[in-house]
Amino acid sequence: MLSPYTVLDLTGGHGDLASMLLGDMGATVIKVEPPGGSAGRGEPPFLDGAPEPERSLSFFAFNRNKQGITLDLETEAGQNAMKGLVEKADFLFESGQPATLDSLGLGFDVLEEINPKIIHVAISAYGQDGPYADYAASDLTIAAMGGPMSLQGVPERAPVRISVPQVWLHAGSEAATAALIAHALMLRTGEAQSVDVSAQTAMISTMLQGISAHAIQGRDYQRAGSLLQLGQANLPVVFDCSDGYIVLIPSGPTLVVIVPWFVEDGVVPESWLGDEEWPTYHVRLLQGQPVSHSAEEVLTAITKYVANYTKQHLLERGLREGVALAPVNDMRDLSGFQQLQERDYWLPAPLPNGTEARAPGLVARLSETPMSVRSWAPALGEHNSQVLNALLGMSDEEINLATGGKAG
Repeated sequence: MLSPYTVLDLTGGHGDLASMLLGDMGATVIKVEPPGGSAGRGEPPFLDGAPEPERSLSFFAFNRNKQGITLDLETEAGQNAMKGLVEKADFLFESGQPATLDSLGLGFDVLEEINPKIIHVAISAYGQDGPYADYAASDLTIAAMGGPMSLQGVPERAPVRISVPQVWLHAGSEAATAALIAHALMLRTGEAQSVDVSAQTAMISTMLQGISAHAIQGRDYQRAGSLLQLGQANLPVVFDCSDGYIVLIPSGPTLVVIVPWFVEDGVVPESWLGDEEWPTYHVRLLQGQPVSHSAEEVLTAITKYVANYTKQHLLERGLREGVALAPVNDMRDLSGFQQLQERDYWLPAPLPNGTEARAPGLVARLSETPMSVRSWAPALGEHNSQVLNALLGMSDEEINLATGGKAG
């Protein structure tokens, strides 16, 4: 799909996903790191708990399908090598503070002069300009500044963060999409383009319905935790089962199916089958109309029933009988999930310590131009000689000068 194209990835852990997606689509991706390695190599968790550049599982996760080189962009030799690569590239991704490349003499005006068709993508916390452009930021602060954190947690307590960092993944996905759009236009016009991706606005885009609601209604959505508000009732949607949790919305169509389950197990009397109009239960609850069994009674029945069964049992019965319920899967559950296994989603990935892991596969299946994983994350400077000699014709001595002394 993208096999004719070359991507230069100068991101430091905040944009790795963007270039990886293009690599999965077939592009040649060259990961350009400083001699000591990118900041992404310092991101936990670490293989065997050892905080070393080659053992960051975070770096490993988002840098497949990339060749790895080092360049010392503080030196003339490193900058000249970078300019040589730009001449042969189609995309360049960066994620430093605004104007970082400009300070090195490698700003977009220079890149465009070298390569009039280059697509330059700058990923930053708040964008390349504006009063907050130079502010320090983290996943936590951008999640807060972007808005989604305001909706996470329960109303009685302060907002909470998502346990696993998400901000830069949203920004990376937006950056990959924007890069391909800019490139499609370049194919028509022949003109280079610089793409400015703000992680803050990427997070805002995850809650557009909330922004619209505020604009129309003049008020915010409120944190509800694991509750769903129906009229005056706040209904839980997460329930304890025998080996974890399931999610289930106690709406009329669901109750039509599961109330007989309760009767089968003796959780409720058989009279429940006939003394309530279950298909419209949630509508009447929402409108404050009379119901034969209160929301509390229904929730108690659900709680008692699901506590006796495993997540898998409940999922399978729900699938058979058309009930929209699902297990709350953890990583162990996902690794053994039948749907993913039978679609060959998981891929064997060799780890630096000689063991093998099951790694997440590709984001989409394309019938005519399939995505693929051709290599896993490179070691620091692994492809210095291969890339710089083959593409630029540099000698070992020139490579050592440009890379900080590692021919690779």
